[in-house]
Amino acid sequence: MASTTARTRQAAAARKKAAARPAAPVSDPLADFEPIRIAADDDIEEERVPLFYIGDDEYTIPRDIPPGVALQYLRQARESGHELATPPLLIRVLGEDAYMALEQSRAVTEEQLERIVKLIIDLALGQAETKEKEGKAPRG
Repeated sequence: MASTTARTRQAAAARKKAAARPAAPVSDPLADFEPIRIAADDDIEEERVPLFYIGDDEYTIPRDIPPGVALQYLRQARESGHELATPPLLIRVLGEDAYMALEQSRAVTEEQLERIVKLIIDLALGQAETKEKEGKAPRG
């Protein structure tokens, strides 16, 4: 029984000694961090390119769709499905006037509308995917 008591005391002493040791210093990941500066929206010039015409009226989209547009689309798609997330994406990229022109056009075909919608989704999500891939280290 004496050996059991001695082992218990040794184990208790080892626990106290381990608890008393100072923890290894942890480096602060924000020690050398510089805040990220994002330009104000007013400082950004948006270049637009033609996407479609209805008659002689030209309708454009931004050449570079901001990544936030993809984030909004993905959040809405997760919450309510892609079908319900698509109209807000189209309105945000096309603008209200172009969206309404498409909605009210009796001449637009299903194929034309599908091409426009697919292109906008691909451009919006493609920008986000390209940025994501650029930020990752190559595998292999």
